Amino acid sequence: MKKTYYLMTVVLSCLFIFNTIGSINVSAAGLQVTFTTNPTIVAPGTNGYIEVNLKSIGGTTSYIDITASSWDPNTVIPQGNWEVDVGSMDSGESFSVIYEFKVPSTASPGLYQVVFEITGGNTIRQTAVIQVQDATVLDVASVTPTSINIGEATTLVFNITNNGGASVENILFTWEDPNDLILPIGADNRITISSIAAENHTEIPIVVMASSGISPGVYPLTITMDFYDRTGTEQTVVSTVGLQISGTTTFDLVLQSSTSGSTTFAVVNTGANVASSVIVSIPQQISYVASGVSSTSLGNLDAGDYTLATFQLSSVTRNTTTQNPSFNRSWTGGTPPSVDPSTRDTFMNRSFLGLGSNGLLVQISYTDVFGVRQTIQKQVTVSSVSSGSSTGFASRTGTQGGPGGFGQSQSSGSSNSLEYIVIGVVGIIIIVAIIQLGRKKKLPRFSKFFKGRRKE
Repeated sequence: MKKTYYLMTVVLSCLFIFNTIGSINVSAAGLQVTFTTNPTIVAPGTNGYIEVNLKSIGGTTSYIDITASSWDPNTVIPQGNWEVDVGSMDSGESFSVIYEFKVPSTASPGLYQVVFEITGGNTIRQTAVIQVQDATVLDVASVTPTSINIGEATTLVFNITNNGGASVENILFTWEDPNDLILPIGADNRITISSIAAENHTEIPIVVMASSGISPGVYPLTITMDFYDRTGTEQTVVSTVGLQISGTTTFDLVLQSSTSGSTTFAVVNTGANVASSVIVSIPQQISYVASGVSSTSLGNLDAGDYTLATFQLSSVTRNTTTQNPSFNRSWTGGTPPSVDPSTRDTFMNRSFLGLGSNGLLVQISYTDVFGVRQTIQKQVTVSSVSSGSSTGFASRTGTQGGPGGFGQSQSSGSSNSLEYIVIGVVGIIIIVAIIQLGRKKKLPRFSKFFKGRRKE
């Protein structure tokens, strides 16, 4: 009887021990662990996250702890607590733990491991992998020019910089206008850049043209650069730059008539854009002066349209000798004492404007399609206008001298010629007097000389 009791006790004890060990194994085997790294490729100088996902696929698992036990401290810098007590998980339950880390800007590209220990009765060791990309960063530093004209071939220069610490090779550079209104000329929109050294740049010239069907405005150009970093991972950099389609226009002036009464011009919009609030003016200048009204408003001019502008013009009798006597003096530098320094530059600019030219200067102001006020100047040859007088205009026969020839009257040339004539006459008189004295034997050498001449 005692033997039977003893055997039963041993069997029950073995069953108890077997069931205890089995529950531990099931608990350990029933815990599924997966990892997710975000972003999948981490750039130096940025932060990343490792997500540890737990799922209980067996029975209830108790006393679950997750601890990061091994990593490269020079590349992976933990942020926050890296030891987490999960507790218990029922069958089919899931749980996620986020581990934040930072990769320093000096980190080398490559693959780095972080070992986690998960305890749930037994200890499970699992490894997460962090991929650090090359520190190379490509940027579009600038695009010049920033504005192009419709229907005109223009060379755009793209300045591409490598801000990273390693060179980049075999870069595929592509660009496109989503509207297909800005197109390359003479080549496609794909260019291969052999290499850009670390902290260096390169320039890519591309000839483009804006279609005649495009409207003035700012249009986006999408730039894509594809390359492989040192880990063998393909990298893509996408940038967008704005390109302005010019709203300025061009004008032409055609002389219609020029009489003693008036001068009429045809103002033609030869550009591709409308010009609003067009005003034509005759600015202050040397050769001509406008009597009465010096500006006229023409309203709006469409591309290819024209209208007439009429002015009362008089040619100027320019004489600064009487109008500005202080400028007849010469000086060696600085501002003449009789001229107000605040008006000296204005006077000289007005005086030299058009000096030596009979062209009439006409100024055209208008508002472009961007609402910006633009001003251009044109010069027109006018041959038949009435002669008049002016006040305060420089004369072509006026003063020039000083440091640049300003201040000495040109009439001094006549005085110099008169001096030469007087000197010549005096010289002739002296020569005749010497000959006469020689004949009267007042000067022996000359007398003998002339006697010898007579014998011959």
